[in-house]
Order: sequence, then structure tokens, then C-alpha cells
Amino acid sequence: MQNLKDKLGTFWWGVILIFIISGIAYLPLVKDLGYLFDDWYLMYDMQVKDPSFFHEIFAIDRPGRAYAMIPLFSLFGFNVLPYHLTAFLFRFLGGICLFWTIRMLWKKRIFFAIVTGLLFTIYPGFLSQPNAIDYQSHLLGLFFALLSVALTVKSILVTEKSKKTLFAIASVLTGWGYLSQMEYFIGIEVFRFACILILIWRVENVSVRQKFFAFIKTSMPFLLIAAGFLIWRLFFFESERRATDIGLQVSQAFTNPLIILWWLNYLIQDFFTVTLVAWNLPMYQLAFPMRLRDMLNAIALALLAIAILWFIMRWVGENESEAETDTKSRMRRETLLISLLSIAGGLIPVILVNRHVTLPEYSRYSLIASVGAIMLLVLLFENISQRNIQKTVLSLFVAIAILTHYGNAMRYVNETAATRNFWWQVSWRAPMIQEGVTLIASYPQGALAEDYFIWGPANFIYYPEKQNTNPVVIKLPAAVLTRDAINKITTNGGVETPLRRGNYLERDFGNVLLIIQSSPNGCVRFINGDAPELSANDEERLILIAPHSKLENVLATETQSPVVPKYVFGEEPERGWCYYYQKADLARQRGEWEQIPNLLEQALDQGYYPEDALEWMPFFQAYAVTSDVEKMRSTLKLIALNRPLSLQTCDIMLNFMQHKTLSVEVQDFIQKKVCE
Repeated sequence: MQNLKDKLGTFWWGVILIFIISGIAYLPLVKDLGYLFDDWYLMYDMQVKDPSFFHEIFAIDRPGRAYAMIPLFSLFGFNVLPYHLTAFLFRFLGGICLFWTIRMLWKKRIFFAIVTGLLFTIYPGFLSQPNAIDYQSHLLGLFFALLSVALTVKSILVTEKSKKTLFAIASVLTGWGYLSQMEYFIGIEVFRFACILILIWRVENVSVRQKFFAFIKTSMPFLLIAAGFLIWRLFFFESERRATDIGLQVSQAFTNPLIILWWLNYLIQDFFTVTLVAWNLPMYQLAFPMRLRDMLNAIALALLAIAILWFIMRWVGENESEAETDTKSRMRRETLLISLLSIAGGLIPVILVNRHVTLPEYSRYSLIASVGAIMLLVLLFENISQRNIQKTVLSLFVAIAILTHYGNAMRYVNETAATRNFWWQVSWRAPMIQEGVTLIASYPQGALAEDYFIWGPANFIYYPEKQNTNPVVIKLPAAVLTRDAINKITTNGGVETPLRRGNYLERDFGNVLLIIQSSPNGCVRFINGDAPELSANDEERLILIAPHSKLENVLATETQSPVVPKYVFGEEPERGWCYYYQKADLARQRGEWEQIPNLLEQALDQGYYPEDALEWMPFFQAYAVTSDVEKMRSTLKLIALNRPLSLQTCDIMLNFMQHKTLSVEVQDFIQKKVCE
């Protein structure tokens, strides 16, 4: 009777190992991840349009992406979890295709094949997987690219002509498939032709000249992939985006030869980044800053993965791998050649369009080069003679990858929670926001790189109605606080009308609304430019534009609260201190001063207190209007905790005194106690 090892075979044990460990790396936190980065505009466009609008979104640079996103959105809609699962599936299948390719190239190098497939799948140099909706095309393209190469190798190895033709056709079609998703993945063609070269060069009793012509003949069908794509891209398709305009980018080398030196510089840098830096810098940046509880969870997952690794590696290829420890120099040369060529092939297309690999921001550019980087690394592992040392070193790298991916996912989990909390607070505070105002927002978690990180969630809440015309009109535009934007806001001038990926904005820098949250536990503040309340934690650029924020764009007279879509923003968070602060601030804008002390009483009765002393201000002013000097006296002790805050409180209250009718006793208290 066959045992389990014999029934499954080494290939399927390898598949099981890659699936389990990659699942441990990527899946533990997916249920807590939400929309990130470019997901916002993609999903908002689906809110106001229909899936066919993906054609408009991707028409400027990668029209093939629409054919991936339309069926995916039709299946999953706005539910983010299935996108994470398919992203994982595509990543896993890509690793299996690489594993399959290595097995076909070197049948007896079982350890090398399994470990290459495993480490490629959990490679810690690619950190964008939690951005699952936008990166569907990247991961689908990666899967198609590696499947195409595997089919190429299979078509060469099979002897039956009909099967050879069938595999070749499938290879070409999947090759065009991956290029339709990501054109800079074209570097995988170097890996493809390196595989062909190795297979042809192994033929014995044939001259070098005959091998060369055999290589050319064998390669011809697969040249259709890159050649067909480049002919279409260069001569028939007109890219509207400079970064993906191949001809424009490459032509710069002829007008400025110095660019070639920069390209060489980036190639050297990126070689070390994808081979060495990817295994230490991301872990240092993402895993080490985690809280102790999260670090312990990550370590537990890493130990579980290592235990599974050691268990399964006992079942696969011990004898065969031991026989391969005396690998012939020819195989080492083959592996070294294919590794170096694949790294260069993966990096050069990226560098030619003036991009390069930086971690973690532009980790996506490492994807294709990581094929060669992993093969080079595993070649070193393979040449460790003692089996236990070999497994121990491998375990260390698996642990690094899992710690990195857990830390990376935790970063985005925190960002998801912070973003959702921000917009729930906005919905508590603003029943409606005037159409056309330009939003300036400051989240507590990191910088905002694109305006749609703001207008995406804002319009989901306030302007979710369907639109029948093209382009999509963004009714609440937003701006990122660049130096140019700050200059325009502070000079009350300038209107921009950008049209990007089917979305039209009209940004009026003379009509802005500033919304700030300085810390994750602090409350969101809508800034009134006539009397800005600013925290010591607010950035200088926010302080510069605060006087220009027009609070009247919050339509406080509206009585209905906005409907916050839970499929985007999750369940409403606990109505803690910030809920009562937002309602008090709204009542202050409405002039409903009598309600504000009641809101404070409700908050204090439940044990809620502010994170920032500045958040006492609506209540302090309510006591001033209601002439409750004793409450003002006790509240002042909570506000004026330091000299800067005392001075700001004085300025705010003097301005308040000029605009409100206050009793003589209150005015005397402000002048003598608040401003002493």
C-alpha cells in the first residue's frame, strides 16, 4: 500500500507547503483591511457609474485592466474581503507556476524548486498586497506571466507535436494576457528566453552554431508575445500618461545622455535592493515598530510556519536533494546565469521609464526581478552541505518574510481603522457639506499622497448618487497640501480643473474647508477660519492655511445625518468622547448653546474625557454664553495646561467676546482670568 508521501508525490507536497505558509503570511489580518489608496477612486466611480466605466478609467494607459476588473467587480461588488482572497490566490498561483517551471528545468533539484516557489510567493520585498482592489491587475498579471513561461518550457519538453503546439499557443495568449495588465512586466521575457537557452544548450553532440540556430528557431513563436505587444503599444496605442509612454521615456536618453548613467546607477542600487535590502529593511520598518502584543502574534505565526516547513520537508525529496548537494558545475552556472539575467530583465524596463525600486513605497517594481533574486538566494542555500543548517537558514528567511508581511498588514489595518474613524466623526459633525468646496484634510496616520484619498470617502458619504454623464463630476473636490496649493490658498486665488481617469474636479483654492485630526485618539476638528482652534500637534502647513477655512460650507441647518455606507466604512465605532464633541461643535455652529452642557454631562457620566485639552473649547464657550462663570473657572484649569494653549485660549475668547453678547461678569473673567 502506498504511503501518503507516495500518493501525493513531491510536487503536490510542494504545492501544499507553499499554500499553507503563504496563507500564514498573507491571510491572518485580511478581514480588518478596508479600502486603501487608489481603491477609493475606483470604488467611488463604481458607486456613481457601472462596471463598464472601468474602460474609461484605464483607457489612458492600461486598457486591458478593465477586462480584469469588470468581472471581478461584478462578482464581488464593494465587499473588500473577496478581493483580498483573489489577490492571495493569484500570488499563490504565481508561486506555483514558478515552482513548476523550476521542476521542469531541473527535475531532481526538488529542494531548490520548492524553496524557490515558496520564498518567491512570500517575498518580503513586495508590500502592496494589502491594497488588494487596485493590485488585482498586478497579481493577475504576475500569475499570467509565470504561467506563460511555464507553458513555454512545457511546450519545448513535450515530444508530441499537437501538444507542443497547444502549449505554445497557450503560452503566447497568457503572455499577451500579462502584458495587457502591466506593461513593465515585460522583463519576464528575459527569464523566458533564458529558460529556452538552457534547455537548448544542454543538447549534447551538437555544435555551438547548431545550438544557436536551434535557440532562434525555438524562440520564434514566443517572440510574438513581446513583439506583438510592442508593435501595438508603440504604433497603435497612444498613452496619455507620461510614465507609461515607452517611446517618450526612452527618447530622453538621446536628448540627455547623462540619463544613461543614472539608469546604470539605479540598476546597481536596485540589484542590491531586491536581493539583500528586501530581507532586512522592510522588517525593520514594519515589524520592529509593532506593539508587543502584535509582535508576539507575528512571532507565533512565524514559529507555526517553521514547524510546518520542517514537517513537510521531511516528506519531500530528502534522498533526491542529498544527491543534488554535489550539484554539477553546469547546473550552478545555469542557475547563476538565469538568476542574473532575470534580475536585470525585471529591473531594466522599470528603470527605462525613470522609476526604480524603493521600499516600501515602490515595492511593486521588485516583482519581476524577485524571480531571479530568489533563485540566486536559494542557490546559496542549496550549496549548504549540512541538511539541518540548510533548513535552519531557510527557516530564518521564512520567519523574516512572515514578520514583515504581518507588520505590513498591521500598518494597513491601523490605517483602515484610522480612516474609517475619521469619516465616521465627520459624519457625526457635518450633516451636509456644500457642493463645490475644496476639502483639505489631515489624517492621523501618515501623509496623504493623492487628493482622492480625501474626496473618495467624502463623496461616498455626501454625494453617492448615480451620475449619467461622462466624466464623473466630483462634487466635493479635494487637494493635497503641496507648496503650490498652500500658496494658492493663502493668496485666495486659483481654480484648477483636473480631469484624471474619467474624474473631473473643479478645485477652488479660494473656497476651502480644513478638517484635521492630529492623533488617532483625538477628535476631528472642522476649522473655522475666523477663529481657528489649533492643536500643538498640528503641522505648520495646516496652521498656515487655517485662517482661510470656511466653516459655513458645513450646512449645519440640515437636520438629517448622512447615511454612512457600512460596506465601505465598517460598523459605526463606539460613541465615545468624540461623538459628544462633534455634536457639541455642531450645536455651537448652530447657536444651540443650551444643548452643549447637556452633551458634556452625558459624556462625563459615561466616563469619557478628551485626548486634547483643546476639545474643551465648545463647552467653555457654552458656559460663557450661559454666564456660568463657575463652570468656566473649573474648565479653564483643564484647557490652559501650558503657555501656548493659554495664549491661544485668550485669543479665541477675546474674538468670541467681540462676536457674542456676553455678560459683564463673563467679560471680566475672560480679561482678568483667561488672559492674565
